[in-house]
Amino acid sequence: MGLEKLIELDIGFKTGSEQFSKKKPTLVMIHGAGGRSQTWQGQIHPLKGSLNTLAMDLPGHGKTAGQSKNRVDEYAQWLGEMLDVLFEAPVFLMGHSMGGAIVQETALWYPKRLEGILLAGTGPRLPVAPMFLDGFLNNFEKTVDLIMSYAYAPGAEKSMLREGAKIMKGAGATVVHNDFVACDHFDRRKEIGDITLPCLIICGEKDKLTPPAVSRTLHESIRGSTLQVLPLAGHYVMIERYKAFNQCVRHFILDICG
Repeated sequence: MGLEKLIELDIGFKTGSEQFSKKKPTLVMIHGAGGRSQTWQGQIHPLKGSLNTLAMDLPGHGKTAGQSKNRVDEYAQWLGEMLDVLFEAPVFLMGHSMGGAIVQETALWYPKRLEGILLAGTGPRLPVAPMFLDGFLNNFEKTVDLIMSYAYAPGAEKSMLREGAKIMKGAGATVVHNDFVACDHFDRRKEIGDITLPCLIICGEKDKLTPPAVSRTLHESIRGSTLQVLPLAGHYVMIERYKAFNQCVRHFILDICG
């Protein structure tokens, strides 16, 4: 894959290398609601020695053109089309929170484009409290700060919360509201068992937004999946415990690829 295609398609991205190696598996990363590719900074470069790493901005986020969506299946349709254009061979697809919902949807609709999936801090259903949906429209910045107070484990560095809030506020109220509406409408509990791809599920032990029980439901529903619950981490497990998280990711992918 050449980065020129991403630029031609007006897709914002971050990658570990300007040239992908055919000898390495490729990992594509999808951020959550109100996020951008920067969310995966702790994975993009640390994993580039073993994997081709690419984090993409969803439509209307970061530097990707277009409008944000208010349905997960619309994001998945866009992503499936992009995978067709960008890659000749199947890739590993990893998503966090809403990004994990998009990955589930993509796995159901475009399984031949994928070699395996990785689901972080997500579930087969992602209900959102009305106070957040209303708050994003009526008191945006305060609501972002509130949700960030739930998003990290107790004792997390304040800089993490500030950076998370900065990214979400930068997306703007309309985008963030659309994303959380998409989450609230997402429900694949009946279909999730149809996923047969290799699957790694990772969550933080202290996750208040998508608690470990939600990841266990995914694990029980997706046959052959692997579940890793990381201690001392909240919803943003890939940031809070990035070293342990990366070790899980690397082992999962390299074990499959031999």
